[in-house]
Amino acid sequence: MTVKPLLKKSLSVFLTTAVFLTYSMVTLASVPAATGELTVTGVAGTESFVSVNGEAVKSSRSVFFPAVVTTPDNASATIAFGKSGAIRVEAGTSVTVNFDGRNVSAILSSGSVKVLASETGVAVAMPDGSAKTVPAGETAATNRAQDDDDNKGGGAAWWLWALVFGGAAAGMIIGATYDTNKVRLGGNTTVVSPVQ
Repeated sequence: MTVKPLLKKSLSVFLTTAVFLTYSMVTLASVPAATGELTVTGVAGTESFVSVNGEAVKSSRSVFFPAVVTTPDNASATIAFGKSGAIRVEAGTSVTVNFDGRNVSAILSSGSVKVLASETGVAVAMPDGSAKTVPAGETAATNRAQDDDDNKGGGAAWWLWALVFGGAAAGMIIGATYDTNKVRLGGNTTVVSPVQ
């Protein structure tokens, strides 16, 4: 009779110790997140903001990666990566920046990015699918005039939307003019009612 409570207590102690040690090891093994410092530069006399992951931010802000940085037409942002270098996101730019603690990479959607300092260069993926390593002192830029022309024309897939709306309009016209008296739902069946 006394063995059963002793067995339950010792099993509880062993399980609690195992859970504690497991979670302690997971916490000790975690790698610290790589960060960079963001500095915003804008037009004199105005308060400038840039967007980081959809949030409006000012200067002297830590950035965790990957981060989507979007600058308005009146401000630019410099991201310093400590010993790994720094980049400047020019005005009117949208870019996804990634930093793993040693290497910096970017996916440029629009605008331009200038590499201010880097020992190995910054790997930049362009909107057309090409990729290149940009050394310190050079700029990676998209063709802004071509991007603006694409946006003015409604994008490359305007015809797809025209096809969708045309098909919907044709379906509504056919449905409105179809003779519903010819439709027989259920066909010729006999209905049997349990109540007589």
